[in-house]
Amino acid sequence: MEAQTKYARNGDVHIAYRVFGEGPRDIILVPGTISHVELFWELPVNEYLLRRLAAFARVIIFDKRGQGLSDRVAEQSLEERVSDVEAVMDAAGSARATVYGWSEGGPMSIKLASTHPERVTKLVIYGSYASIKGPPWSVTVENYDKFLAPIGAHWGEGILVGQNSPGRVRDKTYIQWFGRLERAVASPSSILALMRANYHNDVRELLPSLRLPTLILHRVGDLVVPVDCGRYLARKIPGAKYIELPGDDHTIQSMDQDVLDLLLDAVEEFITGECHRPRPGEIFATPLTPDMIFAPRPGSREPGSGKYESANEALAELQRCREILASGEDGPGLVGLIARAEAIAAAARGSWTESEAQFIKAAETFRRHGMVWQEAKTFQSWGTALRDGVDRKAALEKLDAAIEIYRRQGAASVASEMNHLGDANGADASRASGNGATTSPAAMFKREGDYWTISMLGNAVRIRDAKGLHYVAYLLANPSRRFAAAELAAAGTANGDLSRANVPGLTPSDLGDAGAILDAKARAQYRRRIAELREEVAEAVRNNDLGHAELRRSEMEALRDQLAAAVGLGGRSRKAASHSERARLMVTKAIKAAIAKIRTSDPSLGRYLATSIKTGNFCAYEPDPVQPVSWQL
Repeated sequence: MEAQTKYARNGDVHIAYRVFGEGPRDIILVPGTISHVELFWELPVNEYLLRRLAAFARVIIFDKRGQGLSDRVAEQSLEERVSDVEAVMDAAGSARATVYGWSEGGPMSIKLASTHPERVTKLVIYGSYASIKGPPWSVTVENYDKFLAPIGAHWGEGILVGQNSPGRVRDKTYIQWFGRLERAVASPSSILALMRANYHNDVRELLPSLRLPTLILHRVGDLVVPVDCGRYLARKIPGAKYIELPGDDHTIQSMDQDVLDLLLDAVEEFITGECHRPRPGEIFATPLTPDMIFAPRPGSREPGSGKYESANEALAELQRCREILASGEDGPGLVGLIARAEAIAAAARGSWTESEAQFIKAAETFRRHGMVWQEAKTFQSWGTALRDGVDRKAALEKLDAAIEIYRRQGAASVASEMNHLGDANGADASRASGNGATTSPAAMFKREGDYWTISMLGNAVRIRDAKGLHYVAYLLANPSRRFAAAELAAAGTANGDLSRANVPGLTPSDLGDAGAILDAKARAQYRRRIAELREEVAEAVRNNDLGHAELRRSEMEALRDQLAAAVGLGGRSRKAASHSERARLMVTKAIKAAIAKIRTSDPSLGRYLATSIKTGNFCAYEPDPVQPVSWQL
C-alpha cells in the first residue's frame, strides 16, 4: 500500500505520519513499544491489518516522538505523547476518530480518551495494561531492570522477538528483519529511556471516568502482558466489551491467520456494527473454509492435485530457498522465490489475503530484476491458486498476464500450452504467436566412469559419482515433469528410463508404513502438557524468573515440534516409517548434497540448479522456457 509520509508539528517536534484509505470514519493507530511508519508496515501481516481497516475507514498511523521517522527527542512523558496524537489528527484533518492502541499504546490511548473525549469516538485496546508497577501486573523496579538488561545489551539483533513472539524464535529471516526494524526505530539508549518512562505511566485512576464505547482484546496466554491486565481494564472501564483470543504470543505478527481475522472481525463489527470480509477486488480474495478451498477441481489436468500437495510443495520450496540463503548464496531473485512459495502455501491453507500480499511482493521483485520468466510464472501460480478458489475473474486476469509476458518474450509454446488453464478466457493459440524460445549455449551433465563432467557457460567441473547426481541428471532429462520422490528413487538410477521403475532391484512405489507417529491419546497428552507449560511460563514471567521461564518455554517448543512432526496439514496423522516419507528425505538429501558439491566448484551453476530444481514429496526441474538450457546428458 502506498501513502506519502508527512509531518505534523507539535511545538518544535515533528511527528511522522501516513494516511491510508478514504472511508467514512477515521481510525488512528497508537503503536506499542516500537514504530516506523514505513518499515514496520512492510511486513505482510501488518499490511494486511492496514488493508482490512482501510476497507471501511481512513487509517492514520504515526511514529512516536523519539522513534522511526519522527524527531529523535529525549522527552517521553505520557502527556507529550498524547499531545503528539492530537497534532497528527489536526494535520490529517481528523476532528474525531476511533483510537486503536496496542501494548504500550494502550495507556496513551486511554489518556487521550479521558482528557480529550471530544476527539475520540470509540476506543480499542489490544494486549495492554493500565500500569506496569501497579496491580494486577505489579512488577517491581528490580525485576523491571532485569527485564530491560538484555534489551539494552542486544538491541538491534531482534531481541524483542524472543520476548514478544516466541512462536517465531526459529524463523531466522524474521529475526533478521526485526533486528533491522529495531535499529531503524531507535538507539539502545533511547529505547531504554522510553521503556523506563513507561514503567511510571499509570492510568488506573482514569478508567472509571471513561464514558465511550470500548473494546478490550487480549490473548489468553500472553507471555508479556498477563491476561489479568486485560481483564482488569474490562472490569474498570464502564460498559467495556471484552474478548479473549487464543494463543500466547504478544504481537499480532505471530498470530495465525484465523486468529488475526477473529481480531479484525471483532474490531470491524465494534466500529461499524457489522463484519464484512472484503471480496476480491476490495482487498485481495475471499478467505474460504478449507473444504471450499481444497475441494477437488472438476476437470483437473493433474491427478492428485489438491491442498496438501500444493502446501507441501510450497513449504519444501520455502525451506530450500532459506537453505540457499543460509549457505551464503543470495541471488537477485531469491527474495521473490521465497515470497512466491509463501504465497502458494498461504493460498493452500486458505489465507488468501496473505497469499495476495506475497504474490505482489514476488512479482515486483522479479520485475525489478528483469527476471521475466519468474514474473510470468508468479502470475501463473497466482492465477492457478485463484482459479482453485472462487474468484474466477481474478484468476483469468492473472493467467492472461502470464500468457502476455510469455508471448512478449517469444515463448510461443509455453503461452500456447497455458491457454487451457484459463478455459473460458477465450484465449487461443493465435495470442501466443511468436518466434519461439531462444536457446542458451549447450551445457553438459554427463557421467564418465566414476566421475561426472558438468559444465555450463564454458566452465567445466568434474565431481565423483554420487546418488544425488543421478537424480539431478534424471530431472534434467525430463524438464518440467513432476516426479514423486518415491518414483524418482526408483527411476533416478535407471538412465532416464522410467519404464524400469518396476523391474526387480528397483524400489517399489509403496511399502506401506508403521502407523501414526503419535496416536490420538498421545497427542492429547502432549497438548495438555503444553497448556500446563504455558501457564508455568506466564507465572514465571510475572515473577520475573526469566531462567525458569526460558526452561519451560524450551520444553514447550520441543513438545510443539514433536506434535508438528506427527500432525500434517488439515490435522492428518503423519505415519511412522512411511515409504513416501523415507523416499522424500533420501532423495531431497541426496540432491541437495550433489548441488552443494557443484556449488563449491561453480557457484553460479550451483545457484542455477538450486533455484530451478524443486525437491520434496514431488521433484522437478523447471527451466526457463524463454531461454532454456540445452543439456547434453
